Amino acid sequence: MCDIKFRIAKPSDAKQIANCHWRVRDRYTKGFFLSMGKSFLVTYYKIVLDDPWEVIVCAESESGQIVGFASTTMNSKKQMENLKKHKLKLFVSAIFAIIKKPTLIKEILLRFKSLNSKNGSVFFSNSGVRGEYWCWLKDEESLKSVEMSKVKNNILYDLGIRELNFEVDKFNTAVYKYHLKVNKAEPIEEKVLPDGRVRVLMKKVLYKDYGN
Repeated sequence: MCDIKFRIAKPSDAKQIANCHWRVRDRYTKGFFLSMGKSFLVTYYKIVLDDPWEVIVCAESESGQIVGFASTTMNSKKQMENLKKHKLKLFVSAIFAIIKKPTLIKEILLRFKSLNSKNGSVFFSNSGVRGEYWCWLKDEESLKSVEMSKVKNNILYDLGIRELNFEVDKFNTAVYKYHLKVNKAEPIEEKVLPDGRVRVLMKKVLYKDYGN
């Protein structure tokens, strides 16, 4: 059994975390972020890992490889402001993906329009504490991913967070059922994305999980 340890991610972990996120496309082919390319992911994680409101817990193997991570922003509004400041850098990092698929320009514009929306984002929760990505490499011990998520939630609890908002696409059946039945999260609202995917906005009340 591989010895996997959990720790807070550092800015220098951006490339490994982006690689971990990129490799989930062998299971989940849909999604804006995976369409934007690996270079975009590296740039994105360099930005958010330098954000004081970001909490990312990663799982590291004995060899030093990051095999999974779970990310949360403690202030969605501040994160959106930070991403808007770096919009040119993000656009340039996605240029090769855009050349290959010009229709991405429309998706990018919709995303940035959503960042500025006062009526709520079509794509994600844009206020309060927001759970973002929960990624785990396919060939690693998958049960450890649940433990990693609990570690991250315990850190948030210790920081005074008592409620977490996040989204799950309904086509991701296993994860959606997990959050409903095991994670005890509450569905708040369903939204249909421009590409036809049904996304469920969810809320989880946090408590200290001692693993009993």
